[in-house]
Amino acid sequence: MRAKEYLEINKKKIYHYDLVKKAVYDLYPLRNNKRQTEAYFIGYLFADARYQSHEQHDAEKPPATIFNERENEIDRTIAHKIRMEILNVISEDDTFIFAYNIIALVANNYDDYHRIMTVNQKEENLNTVSYIENVCKEYKEDYPKSSLADYLLDDGNRAIFNKKRCDLQKDEEWWLCAFNKAYEIFDLIRIKASDPFKAQYIIKNIFFNDKVLESTIVGIVKSLIDNYSYDLTDTQKKKLEMLSDNINGYGNGHFLRIDETYLEKIPDLNLEETNWLKQTQMFNYDIICMWVTHEAFSLEQRLQIIELIEKKYLIEREKHPDIFIYDLAKFFISLREKVSMNCLNDPNCQTYSQIQTERVEELDSAIDQKNKEIEKLKNTIEQLNQLLNENTDKSKQLKIKFHTEIRSLKTTIAKLNTEINTRGMTMPQQVLAFYYIFNELGISFNNSDKTQWARFINTFTGKNFQNIRTELNIDFESRKTQKNLRVVADLFAELFPRIQQKVINDSQI
Repeated sequence: MRAKEYLEINKKKIYHYDLVKKAVYDLYPLRNNKRQTEAYFIGYLFADARYQSHEQHDAEKPPATIFNERENEIDRTIAHKIRMEILNVISEDDTFIFAYNIIALVANNYDDYHRIMTVNQKEENLNTVSYIENVCKEYKEDYPKSSLADYLLDDGNRAIFNKKRCDLQKDEEWWLCAFNKAYEIFDLIRIKASDPFKAQYIIKNIFFNDKVLESTIVGIVKSLIDNYSYDLTDTQKKKLEMLSDNINGYGNGHFLRIDETYLEKIPDLNLEETNWLKQTQMFNYDIICMWVTHEAFSLEQRLQIIELIEKKYLIEREKHPDIFIYDLAKFFISLREKVSMNCLNDPNCQTYSQIQTERVEELDSAIDQKNKEIEKLKNTIEQLNQLLNENTDKSKQLKIKFHTEIRSLKTTIAKLNTEINTRGMTMPQQVLAFYYIFNELGISFNNSDKTQWARFINTFTGKNFQNIRTELNIDFESRKTQKNLRVVADLFAELFPRIQQKVINDSQI
């Protein structure tokens, strides 16, 4: 039995389980190197031998020295117990021959420390390294690889590659990534295969933000499970068969759905009390999307659902990192942006109407203000004309002055009228303009908070704060943004040609 499976199956019986697991996992990459394995033991697992040597040879030598344990070294009072537990874990895993014999012989460089030969050591010879590497290969632990060809030496892997290569049209690097990820996941699910009904979710909820890659990896893992039988008990074989059967539900409509019981009562659903762990089938991103995009929910409810699911996911991932192995942080960010954008573009969305109302109100307010300024200027002109008529004696001199002022005022009125009749830049265009100006000043999303940006732009333009905050999640590849970039590029043409060039570089002009 592999050491990893032994650890998982017997975790409740192993004393100091966390320390034992860490040591075993630290030794995994050193298994075929005897010198490095010895160095690890001497550095971290023989504090008791080092202490006894210190007491015998150094404690009474002047100047007096104090025994100090090294960083991460196992405490001397439990070091022997930890080694015995490690011995139990690796005893049936022949990839740990070097580690097994070190423990059996109490082999260390701190003199002869309390050697009790109660364990028979395993044979070591010139072929031991190649034997260990061959067992690693049989265990499918010989990953990651740097060459796709090394994976294709396996008949099952080659069959999958030959079957899909023409349809997928992917290059060697893509396939190498797929096999490396598949082997890594296969290693992880075998550890949890003692409970196949939990282990299935590691596969069924796979997430790499690439459907084709995910499907291909699932196919490789399924093939590995179906064809793997090395060093398995009958119980392990049966549980792997159960796991394989469960994995068949990947992408199936019976799995990717919202529970009908919940569908019937969605209008009255208490989102806070919903069991999101169960209702998303252990955080499947397709099912999460189904919930979040359901037509029965408003934008606020959709965003609340995302927040509740993400919060629950983070809690469960911290408790069970060996089950929830995928990082969904980018998925939740993207989902929020998608939901917000779809609502802004949907006339049937309640929030869409609110935003349009706000925009109309903002425009009406601006027009009222401009009209007040025009009226004030008209009154001034009228007063000047009255003065002109009243002061006949100075009319010739005053006419020149008054006509000049009148022309200036008329020009101002014309500009104000033009400003009223001109919409100017839209809010998304204004946000893009601020983005490039701020970047030119050395301020970016990396060294400042988008909320600070939104407050500044809100105060400067008077636009709605939340709308500004939403627009700051800029998708430079969208058609809408590309169109707006052309307008912004023209804005910078005269005064800021260097910024204009940056805008052009970011667009598809």
